[in-house]
Amino acid sequence: MLSGRGCPQDTKPDGCTSAEEAAALGFRPQPLPAGHPAGEPYSGAAPPLWWKTLQQLPLVGRVLRAIFAVRLLRYALVGGCAALLQICLLTLFVELAGIDALAASTLALSISVMVNYSLQHRVTFRSKSKHTVAAPSFVVLTLCTLAANALIFNSLHTLLPYIAAQILTTGAIFPVNYYLNRTVTFRL
Repeated sequence: MLSGRGCPQDTKPDGCTSAEEAAALGFRPQPLPAGHPAGEPYSGAAPPLWWKTLQQLPLVGRVLRAIFAVRLLRYALVGGCAALLQICLLTLFVELAGIDALAASTLALSISVMVNYSLQHRVTFRSKSKHTVAAPSFVVLTLCTLAANALIFNSLHTLLPYIAAQILTTGAIFPVNYYLNRTVTFRL
């Protein structure tokens, strides 16, 4: 029998208190190959179970990373569509309707958020959360996003054209939004 360290044990298996108990359980010590010193690790020994489990962790990690990457990609695509809608609406409101850029940005975000919620719920997170549970969390998160959008956009708009300011604002908000939607709104 081999110990958990891959060394031969010639008296009892792990967990037994005496050689008699080991014999009662059917333990038969395995002889060492000829010329192998007693107590030294034996290279022909089967690896312990914990080692096999540890070797499979990278596979689990790769699978989890792949799932995360796919979900992040879906989030980026859906969020990108919502952001594109927001930028189109922003341009429409500023150029055609003559609305102030900050008010237009806030209004455009409010509209694109409704589209974003339903697509994120169905497509990205494939959430089984009821809308009565997920929607209020999303609304609170959206209000925070709206405030952050207004603050960042207003700061950048003093330095950049409004479309560039909106693109940078959206890029700054994206990672925080993803994390909060994943952990709070849709609870994955």
